[in-house]
Amino acid sequence: MKIIVLIVIPILLLASCSDMDNNVPSTLFGLPHVAIEMRESDYVNLQRNTLVNEYAAITVEIGGVKKQGQIRRRGNSSRYHPKPSFNIDTDEGRWHYGAANFDKSYCREILASLIFKKHGLLVQKMEFVTLSINNVYQGLYIAREPIDERFFKKRNIEINSLYGIRNGNFTFSDGLNSGMGFQKIIPESAMFYDDLNFLISALDENNHAKIKQLGSIDNIANYSFISSAIGNGDGIVKNLHIYNSKKDNRFHIIPYDLDLTFGQQFEKSFAIPRSIPQFRNGLLERAEEIFLQGSDQNRGNHVKDILGSISLNTLDSLKRTISQAYKNDPYLKSESLEKHIAEIKEYISAMQRM
Repeated sequence: MKIIVLIVIPILLLASCSDMDNNVPSTLFGLPHVAIEMRESDYVNLQRNTLVNEYAAITVEIGGVKKQGQIRRRGNSSRYHPKPSFNIDTDEGRWHYGAANFDKSYCREILASLIFKKHGLLVQKMEFVTLSINNVYQGLYIAREPIDERFFKKRNIEINSLYGIRNGNFTFSDGLNSGMGFQKIIPESAMFYDDLNFLISALDENNHAKIKQLGSIDNIANYSFISSAIGNGDGIVKNLHIYNSKKDNRFHIIPYDLDLTFGQQFEKSFAIPRSIPQFRNGLLERAEEIFLQGSDQNRGNHVKDILGSISLNTLDSLKRTISQAYKNDPYLKSESLEKHIAEIKEYISAMQRM
């Protein structure tokens, strides 16, 4: 029975979108248009083989410029949802195209990223796009640059190392080495985690002098305060990147994967906490403690200042930007953009009153 569902959905989608123009518009529904051409057999396999990371050759046209490249499915739990997410590689690098299967507002990730950026954190470039394959409209997507060597090169930032946190805390007290909880991304060939190990050891010792020497306190504390304000509980023991900068030889956090924010839980669950949360992973609470030493303000003041700086007008602007692409997305016909945006506003307003 499951096989029948997987086969029928693409056929219905093709039938409902068969009236698309053969000419490739640079924009579609008011957004940049990513137009992909590929062999029909590869397209069918791309739709069916949800758990396979096999690349297929494509021609992709963005802004009137055609390039050769390749495409594959991406994601973890999101692979089980009807709307696929993709990695697209060209000679200019890789971009992620996210289907936002958990966040039906499509606005949480970009809104959260804007808030982190406003408060001085380094963030990925993101934008709303429309995507089609073989003249079939696939829907609204969030295009996101990966955090890799090109990411830092574009920003003229030299780094010693980059890590992604898999699922763990900044401590050795759990009996696990850093290679179990963290993935070393740059340099990819190096297996040594020495710089990260020094930081974790200093955190376990609660040695403030060493922690200040090894970590950017302002950056880490601000990440923690903002995460409390926006409910970024999914970016504490996973879904964050941390890099060691050659400029100051300190670690800095880069936010990542921000769809489960502003009250969004997995699937369609939405919740507002009874009080402002404080998240712990062995690093955030230490940085907060050092940051607040000698200050007249407590952490609640900092979180409330961040909440007070969030403008609901920004959210309304994002809603207007995606409204037509959202309305015509074949996977979102049963969803209400107004309802999902209202939930985010409800969350922000409730947190601002705390």
